[in-house]
Amino acid sequence: MSENENDKRNAGAQQHKRNAAVHQDRNSTVKNEHEVFDNIGLTKRNADYMFRFNQALQATKLSTEKKAEIVKNTTAELLEGQKTGKTAKNMYGGDVNAHIKEIVEGPKRPAGAPDPYWPSALYNGLNFFTIFSFMFGVMFLITPASQKANQPVGILSILLSSVIAGLALPLIPRVFDSKREHRYALWIRIVGAVAFLIVWLGLFSMMALLPGYLNPTVGAWPMIILGVLAGLASYLVKRQYKLTQGFFGATPQSRTRR
Repeated sequence: MSENENDKRNAGAQQHKRNAAVHQDRNSTVKNEHEVFDNIGLTKRNADYMFRFNQALQATKLSTEKKAEIVKNTTAELLEGQKTGKTAKNMYGGDVNAHIKEIVEGPKRPAGAPDPYWPSALYNGLNFFTIFSFMFGVMFLITPASQKANQPVGILSILLSSVIAGLALPLIPRVFDSKREHRYALWIRIVGAVAFLIVWLGLFSMMALLPGYLNPTVGAWPMIILGVLAGLASYLVKRQYKLTQGFFGATPQSRTRR
């Protein structure tokens, strides 16, 4: 056998030993981590769940301190649940990754639950601003003379109307929700909604009486560009806060089976 072949064989043997050592160390680490949960009073199944839970949790981008806190709290909950015969599967479901996702992203709102108010108000306000901007932008583009009318629609009028609409729209489902306990009778709530609509339209009309330097008009294309930017912003708000309701109707929520 040549010296070169002998060196290759020796190098292969050394690599095999290194791989075996790494594999052994890995198995030893896994065994030690599992024993941590075996020796704190958890049942065999709950200890196995916590081992898998901890493994999945370490793959997240949470801080080390936060991970340690989550493991400590989850273990305490399991120990408490065991006193009444509960298991990890009863308490958290069998899907460890789904449990981790709920912890990282926050609990999922029940189907049909109202969206958080302020994100919803921002989302609806941006939608109305998008609609008004496109509507008047296209109108100014098709009939430029409308921008020079006696009472042109200025940017402040559009902005104020959008703000009012954004603040009011999330309240409408709550006001007319038959499952809620309401302080006022239905007819009073209907009258209130109609009165709000009249005031809203009245304010929009009064804003047109303001001088041009307080309520300036914007050109057709700048108005359309503002509408595009507002539409993009509304999409980002909806995505960020996982909103399911709004001016354009409800978005079906995907249900996760456990």
